[in-house]
Amino acid sequence: MFSVESLGIKEQELSNYDEQKIALFRQSISFKNNKYYVQLPWEDDKISCVPSNHAVALRILEHVQRLEKRQLYYEYLKVFHQQERDGIIEEIFVPPQWFGEFVWIPHRPVLKSDPTSTTKIRPVFNCSLKVGDSPSLNEATYQGMNLTCDLLDLLLTFRANKHVVLADIKKAF
Repeated sequence: MFSVESLGIKEQELSNYDEQKIALFRQSISFKNNKYYVQLPWEDDKISCVPSNHAVALRILEHVQRLEKRQLYYEYLKVFHQQERDGIIEEIFVPPQWFGEFVWIPHRPVLKSDPTSTTKIRPVFNCSLKVGDSPSLNEATYQGMNLTCDLLDLLLTFRANKHVVLADIKKAF
């Protein structure tokens, strides 16, 4: 009934580099404790250049701790506890002497003042954080092929057709 081409997604030629990255990604898939685990694909020449951002992450954390003055700290913390229960994040143990060996993902709170909003505060993670001229985690991640078609073509397809099927697939996973 529907084809991928009708959605505006066209087949792309894969380079050898893309094929290698996809093969490594597939090889890294494992199933443990009723969960799938995969290794993130990195740009080989960039991931080794991402320095530890421990000091910067700690300074950003100081801003998060200011939420206590506004009586929002525990509300913010509840979001992380819920994500942990949902299996989105997990706690790890790192000895303090190794803190400088890791790249940390800093976060900041975003507040919503809309009275109908069910989540008044939520974290936003910043993988674009750079230390000096070094690449960020986002820059060191293998981006893959462009799987989205030209946005203008997609918008015209939506405007030109009488019916459109949309779905929120979050609950499917």
